[in-house]
This record gives sequence, C-alpha cells and structure tokens, in this order.
Amino acid sequence: MDRRIARMAKTQPMISSRVIRDSLMLPVSTVTIRRNLCEANLLARNPHKVPLWKKKACAKRLQFAKEHIDWPVEKCRNISWTDEIKILYSCL
Repeated sequence: MDRRIARMAKTQPMISSRVIRDSLMLPVSTVTIRRNLCEANLLARNPHKVPLWKKKACAKRLQFAKEHIDWPVEKCRNISWTDEIKILYSCL
C-alpha cells in the first residue's frame, strides 16, 4: 500500500490525501496517508497564487501594442519586457 500511495502522489503531485484515500479505497485516515508520504520524502505542496490580469492592464497592453506595431525588430530587442523569463539552452 505504501508504494501505491507514493506512486499516486508522484504521478499527480497536487492531489490531496483524501482523494488518494478515496481512489485507492483505503481503510485508513488521511493523517496516516500524509505520514506515509512524509516518510517517502513527498512533502506537501501549495501552488503559487498568480494574480490574474485586470481589464485595465489588458487594455493598456493592447493600446501599447497598437501604438508600436510599426516598430522595427531591432528597436523591440532593446526593450526589457517585465513578463519575460530567461531561458538558458544547454548543449547536449
């Protein structure tokens, strides 16, 4: 049973202990399942809360895009956008 609980938690990391218990039809409490997951080094996770785009921000972003649609690519490359992420490529 321990391996089945750990396997289910690994395949679905955001699943709750109650859902694990119900789907595997185990006659144990959710605390027992959580204890078992801790022993398997599968600690609890909370997803990060990300703020949603507001209508005002979407309108401003669209307005900016419409105003600067004629910019050349070289000029756009010199701007540091706030929603960009840095991606590092590694050679295989």
